Amino acid sequence: MSKNCPKCGKELPDDARFCMDCGYTLEKQESGGLLDSLPLPTIFIILIVAILVIGGVFILSAGSGDNNKASDKSDEPTHAVDMTITDVSGWDSDSGKKSYTLYTEAIFNSVPGDLKGYNVKTTYYDSNGTEIGHETETLEDVYYDSNYALSFGYYTTYKLPDPDHVKVEIIKGGKVIDSYTEQIDKNRIDYLN
Repeated sequence: MSKNCPKCGKELPDDARFCMDCGYTLEKQESGGLLDSLPLPTIFIILIVAILVIGGVFILSAGSGDNNKASDKSDEPTHAVDMTITDVSGWDSDSGKKSYTLYTEAIFNSVPGDLKGYNVKTTYYDSNGTEIGHETETLEDVYYDSNYALSFGYYTTYKLPDPDHVKVEIIKGGKVIDSYTEQIDKNRIDYLN
């Protein structure tokens, strides 16, 4: 048996590795690699799957990199304020229309060095968890350096409230970064006794 050179057509022996006339290498043609034995549609499917797998790995690794960047942001404050609510008090006023005022006292154990952009939202709730009312102030207006409890969250209403607990939230950039809740001792509120 013999074979022909695919380049020049010369008849060659079966064991020839190259053409003796033109020098064409026959080993590439005879290698019979995996892709040579597969039909063309199967080769395309393999290529598409490989591209999708590589693309998926790239997207996942890029996405996890973004998540790490987001969680490493040092401008995202957490636990910026450490405080202890010491009391919730209140009084009523008879001047003009009768009104009732609630306020909160707390010791600020630590605050951020720059108070700008921080807000303090004080919300009073009844025993059903229904909001009675709230007051939002800037931390700059509430805090000053003191070893004593500071008063804030003054909420006044014309309807006799029956407060059960207070929630103080520290807010920065529209997000609550610290939250403190305290049960109210009703004996400390003048108009309830």
